[in-house]
This record gives sequence, C-alpha cells and structure tokens, in this order.
Amino acid sequence: MKRFFAMMLAVCMMGTTAYAAEPEMKMAIPNQQEVTWDGHDTIMQCYNIDGYNYFRLRDVAEAATQYMKEEWHHFDVGYNPEFRFIEIKRNRDYVPVEGAPVYTIGTTEKEGIRSSARVMAQDLWGLNFSRDLEGYVIDGYTFYKVRDLARMLDIRVDWCETEKVIELNSLPSKYPDDTPIAYRKPILYLYPEETTEVSVKVDCDLTVTYPSYNDGWKVTAQPDGTLTNHADGKEYSYLFWEGEGYGEMDFSEGFVVKGEDTVAFLQEKLSAMGMTPREYNEFIVYWLPYMLDNAYNLISFQWENYDESAKLNITPEPDNMLRVFMAFKALEEPVDIPEQKLPTLQREGFTVVEWGGTEM
Repeated sequence: MKRFFAMMLAVCMMGTTAYAAEPEMKMAIPNQQEVTWDGHDTIMQCYNIDGYNYFRLRDVAEAATQYMKEEWHHFDVGYNPEFRFIEIKRNRDYVPVEGAPVYTIGTTEKEGIRSSARVMAQDLWGLNFSRDLEGYVIDGYTFYKVRDLARMLDIRVDWCETEKVIELNSLPSKYPDDTPIAYRKPILYLYPEETTEVSVKVDCDLTVTYPSYNDGWKVTAQPDGTLTNHADGKEYSYLFWEGEGYGEMDFSEGFVVKGEDTVAFLQEKLSAMGMTPREYNEFIVYWLPYMLDNAYNLISFQWENYDESAKLNITPEPDNMLRVFMAFKALEEPVDIPEQKLPTLQREGFTVVEWGGTEM
C-alpha cells in the first residue's frame, strides 16, 4: 500500500512539473502603430497579441531617449542573468547594442512565449522596484505594452480613439522631497445584471491589494455583488487596493463640517450620490475615527483629477460607475468655501461603485 501511494505521488509530481514548465504561447500578429512622443509623430513596429499592441523594449527606449523632453524619462536597457530580471536604467540615454543588426518584424505571424523575467527600475530616490509585466519573447527580444512601461517611467499615456494614436507625454519631474498622495482604502463593488466574468485593472502605483492583484483581478461577479476570484477560487465582497500618486487634490469647492456632525453629513451626501446603506456604512466605519474628533473637517470629493491619476480599466465596460474619493483636512476654525455639487448614480445595467479617500 505504501508503495502504491509513493508511485501515485511520483506520478502527480511529474505531472505538476511538466505542467509548470510548459510555456504560455500566444500568436503574435505584426503591426505598425502610430505613437506620438511629446508631440513628435512616429510609426513603430509592434505585435498584436489578444487585441493589444506589444512593443520591443529597446525600440521604446530608443524613442523615449530621442523624443521625450524630460531627460528623466530617458532610459537604457540591461539584463541580469544571475537573477533573471530585465533592468530599466533610468535618467540615461539609450545605447544600442554594438554590431546588432537592425530588427524588423516583417509580415509573418509568429509565436510569442510569455516572459518569466521581472522588470526592475529605480525611482528618483534611488530605490529599486520591480514589476511582473506581461511580456512576450519573440525572436529573442521581449515585447511589452507601452502603457505598462509608461507607468514604470512616470510617463503620461493616452489613447486617441478618433486617430487611433498612442500619445506619450512628459510629466514634470518629481523630486525626492515631494510627498506622494496616499490613496487609502479604495474598494470596488461590482454589480452586473447577470453572472459575468469581469477583468479589473487599476492604473496606479499599488502598495497593497486584497485579493492579490496579479497584474489585474479576474473575477466572476454576481448581481448581488458577490465575487469569486479566479486566482484562488475564493469568495469576496469587494476588491480592495491602496496606492500612491501625485495628482493634485482640488479644494476650490467642498464642505466644512463639524467633527461631531460627520456621520449625519456622510450619510446624507453618500446616500444622495446613490450609494446603498451597506456601501456608505462601510465608508463611514473606516473614515469616522479620522474625522470625528476634529473641530471641523474641510471635505471635497474628487472627480476628474482622481480618475486621471488612478485610472480604472474594467472589462466589460460598466454601464454606470461612481468613484467616490473624499479628500479632507482637519481645521481648528471654519473657512468659507463654495458648496460642491455632487452627482447622482443611476444604478442601471452593469453598475460599479468605488469609495476611498485621503487625509491632506
């Protein structure tokens, strides 16, 4: 009997090893994509994989060095064979490999092999950080989505739908004494009309997530908001993330509320915006300890600026979405400020609700 179980264990281990070693293959279709770099138009060769364009890392480095106005967006490329990571060497010009032939993608479809190498870079504080970017190896070169690379390099990236152009623009340099804004406790509720497979990505420097992010969440969402995470098969009530960004918080309009009146204020405003009692009660339970004992709170809900600095990409696209992000400051004395007008969510079709905030 013991021998039987030992044999079965060996078979299982062999099967597991073979499965883990099998590389992920995708068909890569050659493509030419228009990309602007700080307004300079280029046509770049790339491969389309599953509907997304993947660019050769060295081509991106060369174009960034040649066309980006801010030198801190320039970078060179290296590879560490010992630890098997690709290195982005920031704030330096790209240097082509001496003697390397000019690479062209041609017109033939090829198989891309999912890259297992992590990508490492340095921030302006000199600290190393790495990302497990979704890349594919084709002809010995690694190809990545330009949006993922732009996030690592703090480059603004936009998509012009009418012209079908990727637009990359320099952002002002962030010096080490700048303090990033902490995006605290954003949580996402998903309410489809029927059981739906949903993919969610947050375009932000994430510091913690639950469940694990794994380059995005893939879940099965039920109409009541129950989520089943594909990565671990477990059930969740919502998706949680925290991160850091450098967007400006707008206090040109808002509300001044006594600390002791915080509960009544939030119940009224959050309900009026279309949040359910479950949603706004969870919001209040988290933020109340930070606001209740203040003499006054200056409160302003952030909209376009928050959407821009922490973009949310959800597939399929929601019919209606409300992202409630509250910025507040503790005050000793009240101040005069124009009252902010707030939107109301129409809970029709596939609806997404998110709440979070930051204390300035």
